[in-house]
Amino acid sequence: MSSHSWTVVVYGAIAAAGVGLQLASRRAGSSIPSLGSVFRRVMRTRSGRVGVVAGWAWLGLHFFAR
Repeated sequence: MSSHSWTVVVYGAIAAAGVGLQLASRRAGSSIPSLGSVFRRVMRTRSGRVGVVAGWAWLGLHFFAR
């Protein structure tokens, strides 16, 4: 298996875990915050906004560059 294939598999697993956590956060009485509330809290500060932009740039550079 090539390194590109492994990268796609790892990103797929991360995405599946994210979907699973989002579904778990929707259950009644769950203590897991939803993705929207996590981003709302992170985006309150300047460093949080810079971190989100840097994360998106890193994701795009490593996933879409070939």
